[in-house]
Amino acid sequence: MIEIQNVSKTYPTGIQANKKISFTVHHGEIVALVGPNGSGKTTLMQQMLGVLKIGEGTILVDGKENNMQNIAYIPQAPAIYPALTVRESLLATTKYLNIPKKEAVKRIESVLERTGLSHIARQPAYTLSGGQRKLLSFGCMLVQDATNLVMDEVTSMVDAMTKEHIWQLILDERKRGRAILLSSHDISEVKKLCTKLIVLQDGSVIFSGNPQEVQNEFCRCTIRVDDGIRTQFILNDGDCNYHYEGDCFSIVTQDIAQMLNLLYELTKAVVIYSLTCEHPAFYEGLLSMLKEKRMN
Repeated sequence: MIEIQNVSKTYPTGIQANKKISFTVHHGEIVALVGPNGSGKTTLMQQMLGVLKIGEGTILVDGKENNMQNIAYIPQAPAIYPALTVRESLLATTKYLNIPKKEAVKRIESVLERTGLSHIARQPAYTLSGGQRKLLSFGCMLVQDATNLVMDEVTSMVDAMTKEHIWQLILDERKRGRAILLSSHDISEVKKLCTKLIVLQDGSVIFSGNPQEVQNEFCRCTIRVDDGIRTQFILNDGDCNYHYEGDCFSIVTQDIAQMLNLLYELTKAVVIYSLTCEHPAFYEGLLSMLKEKRMN
């Protein structure tokens, strides 16, 4: 369990990066840490890992201060040794942690199988694709068998298949009772994985709760139509935001009633081949929350 208790950090320049941040990541829980660039996410993670000193407050890991050895971390950029093979990279991690050889071999084989890297275990890391490097970096975290996992943009810049694979690995770790803190800009990732949402802005927590508790009236619909030009004319006359690619349109309105009226007008002019709708629209609600807090 990771407990953040009134943590603050002010740099010598006078910039206050964190302002009395408090939240807890329980075992068996995935907590998403989100917010715009400069909101204090990286500073907080560095404080949790002991890389950056805490100005004020306390960070407890499994009930103890300065217990960073019980945290395994994966950075946004894959942290691997290019000249080492996949297996050697995992072995280097176990040696650094002084894990007994027999236990290390057992963990490495398990991680190679779970990450799907067994077939390239003898391949040097510099020859790997971007997705494979992410999986190797993830494997270096898993092989530590830590009770608390901290992940920074773990699926950024990877293909859809690799992302789904990593998501499943994260969910598996939750089933194993890990306490997981996940920093992410991927809204679909937050919605799919996380049981709790922490929103940071300007170093402060502006929201803490279940992702479904981001209350708003925004509605988003994605449609595919037979006539994109006519659809644009109708949407331009409607009070909505939209973007499109070919005959696919993503439309956002202030509420569901407005969306229903707009869809009714569209059905009189074009054929809608497919439609998906999200209400309330999580992304728009989160963005509205950040804008509102900034204006205040």
